[in-house]
Amino acid sequence: MSAECHEKKQAAEAAELVRIDTGKKLSLDEAREKLAGQSGPRYWRSLHELAETPEFRRLLDDEFPRHASVLDDVSRRDFMKVAAAGLALAGLSACTKQPAEQIIPFVRQPENMLPGKPTYFATAMPFPTGAFPLLAKSNEGRPTKVEGNPQHPASLGGSDPFAQASVLGLYDPDRSQTIQNLGEVRPWGEFLGAVRQPLVAQKSLGGAGIRFLAETVISPTLAQQMRDLLKLYPQAKWFQYEPVNRDALWAGTKQAFGQPAQPVYKLEAADVIVSLDADFLSAGFPGFHRYAREFASRRKVQHDERGKSQRGMNRLYVIESTPSNTGGKADHRLAKRASEVQDVASELGAAFGMGEGKPDFSGPDGKFLQALVKDLQAHRGSSLVIAGEHQSAYIHWCAAKINEALGNVGKTVVYTDPIEANPVDQMAGLRELVGEMWAGKVDMLVIVGGNPVYDAPADLDFAGAIRKVPRVFRLGLYFDETSWLSHWHVPMAHYLESWSDTRAHDGTVSIVQPLIAPLYDGKTAHEFLQAFTDAPGIPGYETLRNYWKSQHTGVDFETWWRKALYDGFIEGSALPEKQFTAKNVPPPPDPHTTGGKLEVIFRPDPSVYDGRFANNGWLQELPKPMTKMTWDNAVLMSPTTAKKLGLFSDSTGAYEDPGGGKTPVGPDSEGFTDVVVVKYQGKEIKGAVWTVPGHPDDAITLTLG
Repeated sequence: MSAECHEKKQAAEAAELVRIDTGKKLSLDEAREKLAGQSGPRYWRSLHELAETPEFRRLLDDEFPRHASVLDDVSRRDFMKVAAAGLALAGLSACTKQPAEQIIPFVRQPENMLPGKPTYFATAMPFPTGAFPLLAKSNEGRPTKVEGNPQHPASLGGSDPFAQASVLGLYDPDRSQTIQNLGEVRPWGEFLGAVRQPLVAQKSLGGAGIRFLAETVISPTLAQQMRDLLKLYPQAKWFQYEPVNRDALWAGTKQAFGQPAQPVYKLEAADVIVSLDADFLSAGFPGFHRYAREFASRRKVQHDERGKSQRGMNRLYVIESTPSNTGGKADHRLAKRASEVQDVASELGAAFGMGEGKPDFSGPDGKFLQALVKDLQAHRGSSLVIAGEHQSAYIHWCAAKINEALGNVGKTVVYTDPIEANPVDQMAGLRELVGEMWAGKVDMLVIVGGNPVYDAPADLDFAGAIRKVPRVFRLGLYFDETSWLSHWHVPMAHYLESWSDTRAHDGTVSIVQPLIAPLYDGKTAHEFLQAFTDAPGIPGYETLRNYWKSQHTGVDFETWWRKALYDGFIEGSALPEKQFTAKNVPPPPDPHTTGGKLEVIFRPDPSVYDGRFANNGWLQELPKPMTKMTWDNAVLMSPTTAKKLGLFSDSTGAYEDPGGGKTPVGPDSEGFTDVVVVKYQGKEIKGAVWTVPGHPDDAITLTLG
């Protein structure tokens, strides 16, 4: 068809359509006249628009052309019909022409990358009790799996649930994705401008109104950044807070040695191990990866070539306040309330010359303690006493004194400086910070990680105190409770997206290197803190390299640096052993729970720890070791305590043992109940009761998170 014929056909169709709708016919000459003034491509929704009749313009004014009048007095049924039809046709509006885009083919293959063949990188997952050294697997540039780094001296290749689930945390769609100011999305440059204005005002005051609140800092580079900031603002203060902290350990070792000290255990050399409420075979305990492997290596008899026994199995005594993995592996186990563990520690200490008294073995636990003391005396220098991280400073002091009396120091336990950059009493520091916030002394609060609005003690009312601060800047992985009450929120980069460094439980420095660019343009803690200095634009990688350049004493830094990245750690960086002599003045023991009252024990959750992993579905699905519960926590107690409280009894008062955790859910037809309310000092929580055989009586366990 010729162009002239095609044009005549279009004009005729337009004229005919207009004639049908309006009764007025558009001639071919009129159509040509309208088209003559156009240049370049132009598109119409219909030929009616070309005609530009008054009737067509009225149709455009109606929200629902041609059918608006139908909905004036429509019934609910008719309205639903029309709405359903509109919904079904809504997808047609997406059939629009996309703009032209250029796609570049993958023609140059990166070094060491083959499709289908994974690559591995050494990195580390930061954790408050010590980093987890890892080998991360990457498929075509995407991290897919992590395992322990077998060359790392602090882990021997061990892994744990938190590390395994961390890859899912990287791809979590609920992660914070944008910088926000009071709910509005803002660019990084605007955040830097918002920071600069109050910093200029604080410079003349020496930073008297600035407070930094961070999680436990075990990164050497980050610690140096904090020290540099305090030099820049000498009146500012730096606080640290973790809901699961090591305050008791630092207090106990400070009382024993005059300064905070960290014990590093050598379980492969211990023939007899005593756990004073220390769950050292569970993830989260400092050094768990290595300790679990060393402990397992001594759970079998080793023979020489002639079949004669060379080394016997170790023996494990556990005194604990709630059933645990370590208690499940014990040869001899004693269930005691948390406040009563210190009584056992005192009796053991008295047996080895602590204090002026003598041990009393006349009580119900006398035979257990007598056999334990005899076993320890027979294995001087090859025994070990471990105190639980959550136990009191008094028990940590007792453990240090008993190990010294038995000659275990230097053989089965050594002491080093803490891996924490600032080993202070975190709870006391948080109380000081909250007091200053309420008093109006804080003009600028900088929160680096953590979620204190959620996990700070309820009696502090951190949420109320933070509202008194004029400017709150927060770096976080999620837009959570603390972010809601902050003026500025910056998304944090996942550790698999970050350059950083960290220390393992023995002090060995591990290099954290990214496997992927930040998915949501998140910032590392180094980049976030750099924003509060006079040079805010330095990337995290340069900050890390500059620090280690200043620490490196050799000649060829580049070779040394590449080896550290390849190995995943800095060889020989473990903290050196220190020689201490324990003092004879103990800290005061914690007061006992009075008779007739329940004792509440708070412990980290085996799956979500202190709550930081609560959004990880894999960890929520992971059955808890001693109860096999998933997606929940409960009020744990012994069957005897449940019976004493009248739980699980029918209408006649007869008690029915739910069978070791097989607890009915909610009230049923027989009158059973398993939901209780726990109240303390005006605060209360509601939870389901779960009975656990082996749990001490007159005590309940509540897990965090």
